[in-house]
Amino acid sequence: GISGDMTIGALLDAGAPRIDVAGLGRALGSLGVEGYRLTYERVRVGPLDAGSFDVVLDTVSHHHHRDWRGIRGLIEKAEGRGLVAGVVERALRIFGELAAAEAAVHGVPIETVHFHEVGAVDAIVDIVGTAWCLEELGIERCFVGPLPGGKPGYITSEHGRLPVPAPATVRLLEGLPVVVGDGEGEL
Repeated sequence: GISGDMTIGALLDAGAPRIDVAGLGRALGSLGVEGYRLTYERVRVGPLDAGSFDVVLDTVSHHHHRDWRGIRGLIEKAEGRGLVAGVVERALRIFGELAAAEAAVHGVPIETVHFHEVGAVDAIVDIVGTAWCLEELGIERCFVGPLPGGKPGYITSEHGRLPVPAPATVRLLEGLPVVVGDGEGEL
């Protein structure tokens, strides 16, 4: 698996100097979300040089829970503040897929889906930031090989104890190759 921070770090690294964290920060500023800062630095990972990106929250109180309507409104308003239409479209498509998976597993209408972990500031920045990097680099499609499914077991979430992979994750993985038992925890 790959986290949002890892995705953005890799894309910034691949796109340098064409895209950088300053440009990303300006684009994310159109969201009107506060309480975080972006870091990007060169690091050594074993024998390799790599870019390391992180969304650092100012306080731990930024685990806001937002519903699908709220996140959609936040992103749509950002377009009026200058966020590129292609970034808005990608970010809304990503959140829309997440909302559809959550709606299906909870048996609720998509408009009433309430995001917990994914509604937090760092998750919003990761998703919109990834959409911005992809748009700026002109990447139209992404491909993936078999995904590590992690070791079967349980995790604790806002919804209580859930199996690994979590039900919404299983919905998102439908039709994709997954290697179950490859790695610890939910990947």
